Amino acid sequence: MTRFRSFIPLGLLGFLAACETSVPQAYTSVQPRLASYRCSDDVTLQLRRAGSTVTITDSRGIEATMPASPAGQSNRYAEGIHALILEGRGATWFVSGQVPVECRR
Repeated sequence: MTRFRSFIPLGLLGFLAACETSVPQAYTSVQPRLASYRCSDDVTLQLRRAGSTVTITDSRGIEATMPASPAGQSNRYAEGIHALILEGRGATWFVSGQVPVECRR
């Protein structure tokens, strides 16, 4: 009976060792340092990445430099009245007081 009890923890450890955590590919892709986006409402974006910040210039004359928000990730940026969400080859650009635009690289 004691030998049987010793196999239970070993079996549990083997089961847990076989478990794996994976992240969907879309969230692990690295965005380019320089990118151009064509957006709805005839807006175009130019994105420049520098460390954990991005600078966006759009065809309406808006320019914003935004840090990662929350810090430590590379898909969401925000500062003041501007925000940017990157998803694969797409992006959503938010400027307070204006309709958000959907963009594609």
